Amino acid sequence: MAAPQELAPGVYRVDAFRFSNFINVLLLENDDGWTLVDTGVAGSVGRIGEALASLGSGPSDLKRIFITHQHDDHTGGLKGLLEWAPHAEVGAPEHEAKVISGELPYDPQNNRFLRYMTRNAEPPGVPVARTLGEGDLVSGFRVISTPGHSPGHVSLLRDADGLLFTADAFGCLPRKLRVGVITALCTDPPMAKRSAQKLLREDFATVILAHGPVMRTDGREKLQRAIDRCRY
Repeated sequence: MAAPQELAPGVYRVDAFRFSNFINVLLLENDDGWTLVDTGVAGSVGRIGEALASLGSGPSDLKRIFITHQHDDHTGGLKGLLEWAPHAEVGAPEHEAKVISGELPYDPQNNRFLRYMTRNAEPPGVPVARTLGEGDLVSGFRVISTPGHSPGHVSLLRDADGLLFTADAFGCLPRKLRVGVITALCTDPPMAKRSAQKLLREDFATVILAHGPVMRTDGREKLQRAIDRCRY
């Protein structure tokens, strides 16, 4: 497994899948331990545990798990991680929390075939202890509401140094940078584009994607080109 990538003091990117930058999750260092942003898929639990171990930490040091949105490549490891670190507090945006807990079903995606294939999929059914919304802080990162990829999707920005985690407001899957990662995966593509435009009005320097490589330079220009190409 690749070692966690230090992006800035107290911020590490972890490959939650065996292919680098295919699914990225973040570990954020706090005075009392760590916050994990997103959990990858079910098979990501071991990789996240190894990443924490390489940073000199164990399950008791994982204090919080924050989920940016409901999709399985972001929530798939949640149950397994809570078995490993049962004391970790789970946080999520309000609407996504209702889905993650099983109070609401998954929101349907834009693509008819995907809707059919996932018609029997069930959310994790994990209670969410804390709901966060626009302007709230996750370990120094400000929550920005960016719905469209899912109804309650959020991105995170650390204003102190301009670190932007777009989650799936943008993404490269497989290679081309797009708004909402892929149209078919969005619940509301036009709304996803409006959210992408909203992010461009923020002050940021480094762009971190949930799917794709970190952009330390020219990130704003690359995101703007993705919006310009977007036809939804």
